[in-house]
Amino acid sequence: MFGMVTDFMIELLWGNKNFEYIFKPSVGQSGGLILIWDPSKFCVSGAVERDFFLGLRGRWAGKTGDSIILNVYGPHNDHLKHNFWESLENIMQVDIDDWVICGDLNEVRRRSERKNCEFIESRAKMFNDFIDKANLIEIPLGGMKFTRISDDGLKYSKLDRFLVSETCYASWEGISACTLDRDYSDHCPIVLKNTNNDFGPKPTRIFNNWLEDEKRADLIRDAWNVTIRNPRVDCIFRDKLKNVKTVLKEMCNPKYNALNAEIDLLHKEISDWENIIGTRDLTDAEITSWIDSKKKWLQKDKEKADILKQKARIKWVTDGDENSKFFHSCIKRRQNKNNIRGVNLNGLWIENPDEIKMAAFTYFKNRFSESNHRTLKIRGPLSNRLCDSEASGLEPPY
Repeated sequence: MFGMVTDFMIELLWGNKNFEYIFKPSVGQSGGLILIWDPSKFCVSGAVERDFFLGLRGRWAGKTGDSIILNVYGPHNDHLKHNFWESLENIMQVDIDDWVICGDLNEVRRRSERKNCEFIESRAKMFNDFIDKANLIEIPLGGMKFTRISDDGLKYSKLDRFLVSETCYASWEGISACTLDRDYSDHCPIVLKNTNNDFGPKPTRIFNNWLEDEKRADLIRDAWNVTIRNPRVDCIFRDKLKNVKTVLKEMCNPKYNALNAEIDLLHKEISDWENIIGTRDLTDAEITSWIDSKKKWLQKDKEKADILKQKARIKWVTDGDENSKFFHSCIKRRQNKNNIRGVNLNGLWIENPDEIKMAAFTYFKNRFSESNHRTLKIRGPLSNRLCDSEASGLEPPY
């Protein structure tokens, strides 16, 4: 098929005439690759072709900076796989931050991604090492768990996926991926989307450094102790949390936004004093100012590090040994893992937040409701007073 690609065939696939494309012919009956794009959405500045992948370099409309998209058909042979990961690492050394690698990589990352198939741990390790070295993030797939099903319907594997760079993931908010229905092929098509699903307000989060400040602790305590008049206890609890959340937002958002600027300012003051030391001796007052600036900088820098560490939910080896890039990377990966992109409801993949909320509500409602409403019925007259023998039986000797 890929040896005889025509504009007419691409138009049938694309749906209109507003497209451009490049393709790599197949070797035998497999290995053919094709990339189609809308020139009004993606302006191409170059292309790259290597064994097992085909790529484009260009710029998205409305975005600054170049991006590279690689369409991949991974090899099967162990030796070829090793060379393949190395060639991808080498090509990613160019000065481009946004990367999207997609397609059939012919490899799995863990044992759970295969069923009734041989899992080779060394191959999976090579694949995972490449992802870690390249600082790539895998976009979780919604829909089908496995993307490749053998013709006899016995073997299942997750071979198709999207890998993006951290910069690309951060610049595209709401990025998600899901599988589509599989018709004639033994692989499921996969699609990458940029949608912002709003599930409503987020729950209140408490950071440890908030409680270390007496003023903050007092504000939280005062907000919690505000009297709320409501006959329902659950509504009182809800409104108390709302009060605390409001106080925290008013108190912490401006302070945290100004924290980086304050750290930079203090760092500049320290650098200025150290530059002066190279030209003359400092007076006692100037030395005191220099030391105070260093103390304040260390305090603010530790406060920022504590926030990042708690957001990342990891334990750092040495307290105070900050690596902001590392923490931010952990936070993004955790957010990527915890984001709800959709649910599989009775075999149907849904992504609408309202439908997801209703599905969760219905599930837990059915889970915690009684199936058989059996009520006890008392027959005969019921006295509101115990007889003497029953009353004496309440206090018998043990």
